[in-house]
Amino acid sequence: MAGVNKIVIRASKNKQKYVVVKSANNKTLANTETYKTNQGVENAVLALKKVIKNAKVIDETKKK
Repeated sequence: MAGVNKIVIRASKNKQKYVVVKSANNKTLANTETYKTNQGVENAVLALKKVIKNAKVIDETKKK
């Protein structure tokens, strides 16, 4: 069974957010710039979802 592509939201050391695109075999395909606002990172995720339709979005910045 094939894995799922992932769009991962992460926080940088200066607390800004950025997005990492991971392939189904967990290889990093791309990193975005950092975003100062949540709206900026949400726009990046929406743009990536248009290209990578089956990707699962994972927000690593939210506390568990």
